[in-house]
Amino acid sequence: MRRRRFITLAGLAAAQSLIARAQPAHPVPKIGWLKIQAAQHTPDQLAAFREGMKALGLVEGRDFVLEERYADGHESRLPALAAELINSGVAIIVATSQPSIAAASRVTKSVPVIGRMVDDPVADGMARSLARPGTNVTGIYTMTEEMNSKRLALLKEAVPQIQRVGVLMRQDFPSVSMAKRDWQNAELAARELRVELVALDVRTGDDIRAAFDAASTQRAGGIVTFRNPTVVTYLDLIAGLSRKHRLPAVFDAREYVEAGGLMSYGPNIDEVYRQLAGFASRLLHGAPPGELPIQQPTSFELVINSRTADDIGLSVPESLLVRADKVIK
Repeated sequence: MRRRRFITLAGLAAAQSLIARAQPAHPVPKIGWLKIQAAQHTPDQLAAFREGMKALGLVEGRDFVLEERYADGHESRLPALAAELINSGVAIIVATSQPSIAAASRVTKSVPVIGRMVDDPVADGMARSLARPGTNVTGIYTMTEEMNSKRLALLKEAVPQIQRVGVLMRQDFPSVSMAKRDWQNAELAARELRVELVALDVRTGDDIRAAFDAASTQRAGGIVTFRNPTVVTYLDLIAGLSRKHRLPAVFDAREYVEAGGLMSYGPNIDEVYRQLAGFASRLLHGAPPGELPIQQPTSFELVINSRTADDIGLSVPESLLVRADKVIK
């Protein structure tokens, strides 16, 4: 009996030892991924974040796991999805758009939120300063709206005779006052270029179709976009309509040009998500988010789709082509 009892106890001890070795000493931290679009929309962004984590020596499954949530283009779903991530126990939320950042920051003031910021985070109240945010929100400020004047200038260079430009925008995004400010800044740049801006307020796919009809009716010679959830969600539709209406369009990100738009000028978005991996690494190692300075993009790129130029009957000046970081042929 004693021998049998000893064998039983020894077996139990060995089994417990194996279980203990199989289980990690600490739970693997979860990183939430919150995106306003569907999973298949710009998947390179998530791939770039994973690449950035790997380059920092962080192994998925061992050092972190990703918990993904997608709003499938419905901005109103973001707060509930952010709450789901918080309830699942994420240590960090990576918010991939301004609406995603805003939704996550409303849901939590304790879990760090990092993301790509389109609008000035100090002006919109998300941070006390770029150098020292002082809140749970930090990340990369891409200066998207500050580049509107540059994109207008590029459109004027591509189409020197242009007199009127349609602007796809939302007059309430990110707020009425900030939308008005962005419009006024763009108008100042337009006056210097001697072009007139036509506001095209868009919230749905039908609004976008109507906006392109209006642009043609009002004899707009080109299109620029102010980044907002509608413009981001309907990327392919906008690129397709700009070709259909033979309107040269300038965007803030390469993905629009890859979808068939004419030209883009803005930060390298994949590089932005690799930068965000650096934030995630520091947060996982205990850095407080309020002490992590909000950074700015490390590189900007000009991308031109020469096939689209041919389709819409535009001869892109050589001065632009030689400056382009990428020409899609």
